[in-house]
Amino acid sequence: MTSCDKVENPILCARGCGFYGTSSNNNLCSQCYKAFLKEEEAKNVSYKKSSLTFHDDSEGTTKNVDSTMKIKQRCMTCKKKVGLTGFSCRCEGMFCKVHRYPEEHACTYDFKSIGHVTLAKENPPCRSDKLETRI
Repeated sequence: MTSCDKVENPILCARGCGFYGTSSNNNLCSQCYKAFLKEEEAKNVSYKKSSLTFHDDSEGTTKNVDSTMKIKQRCMTCKKKVGLTGFSCRCEGMFCKVHRYPEEHACTYDFKSIGHVTLAKENPPCRSDKLETRI
């Protein structure tokens, strides 16, 4: 037998599942290591993950629902289902075709000040020296 096949001190899985882990897998068994990699990948995802909570009246317990569940898109004003035809606004809301304009849904986003800031950055003042020809 070679030294690769022989394990001198078997180490139990660090998560306590009862199987043996290896040092190359952070002292985890193969199943726990796969779950660990998936968790690490989920932490590195840049999109927002929201966790929903709902109350189950039959058992009287509160459960967390993962954001992988399909959340139905509804208009923030009239609560109409919009699906793929919804319009998103800069005030972070989803709206139907009737309420898509800022005037229709009482938008709280300040478009005017953002426009002023953008124009000031893109168009710096162009003033020349008026006393250039004098001694």
